[in-house]
Amino acid sequence: MRVLVTGATGFVGGRLTTLLCRAGVEVRASGHPSDPTDDLERLGCDFRPADLTDGDAVARLAEGVEAVFHVAALVTFQPRLYERQWRVNVDGTRHVVEACRRAGVGRLVYTSTVNTLGIPPPGTLGDEDTDFDWGRFALGYMDSKRAAEALVMEAARGGLHAVCVLPGTMFGPGDRFFSAGTYVREAARGRLVLAPPGGTTVAHVDDVAEGHWLALERGRSGARYVLGGDHLSYETLFRVINEAVGRPGPFGVIPAWLARFGGRVGDRLRGLGLPVELSEGLAEAGCAPLYYDSRRAREALGYRPRPAVEGIHDAVAWYRLRGLI
Repeated sequence: MRVLVTGATGFVGGRLTTLLCRAGVEVRASGHPSDPTDDLERLGCDFRPADLTDGDAVARLAEGVEAVFHVAALVTFQPRLYERQWRVNVDGTRHVVEACRRAGVGRLVYTSTVNTLGIPPPGTLGDEDTDFDWGRFALGYMDSKRAAEALVMEAARGGLHAVCVLPGTMFGPGDRFFSAGTYVREAARGRLVLAPPGGTTVAHVDDVAEGHWLALERGRSGARYVLGGDHLSYETLFRVINEAVGRPGPFGVIPAWLARFGGRVGDRLRGLGLPVELSEGLAEAGCAPLYYDSRRAREALGYRPRPAVEGIHDAVAWYRLRGLI
């Protein structure tokens, strides 16, 4: 089998490419032309750089492959990158869908996110049917991934065999661009001292990578599958990370009212032209209990996440081995 992995130079894409290569799958790996490729070179896969915003380049990537894992995305919560994020995540996904149709690709697995789901009511777990309600906050990541996911679902209704997987917060080896790994870096610097009042769903990146493969093999076209794991408050998550790097803390939880007030102040300051990243939406994300159930993936795909602490310790070990923390 020959498959295309977009975003193969990134966190999830890199681990997925590793899994596929070790399983004997012929992988055509793609990433942004400026991304490092040393890990892919060691795997011996066919690397073809491409910019997702270039429709012709994406079309060439899909020629002659049987399946596509569209993992690539611009992951950021910086308000100033909203438009760029839309071009990469939405227009890029549109190019991938069109390329799949044109090349006659048999299956598409799209890497979405639990951030395309709404905030679960307190005391409950969200799932694939939890309605999206982030739109009022104009968060580029949530908005663009939701719109991109809608394109994939529309393509599935039109006959393309397409599946969406929705990972939670991921830790593990390979996070060279410091996604959730930012928490590890900040802990190593002694800065993970106060926790937001909310929580998140934590998974090992290698379990998420395997979930992609399972979705290709067993996923129902037009379906969405949460690929999560343990449900941890940020206070617990920060404590586990600090312990893993040998630091104390956190020493308290930020009151929700103060976090939300800070977000509103951030929006006001940014409106005055100041480069402030904190926003009301980002503050709400830190206050919310973003816990999502992976039952559908467990039952339909055979997804089996390991304890979150393993991913955190694997991430710390990977960063230390490379002198990054």
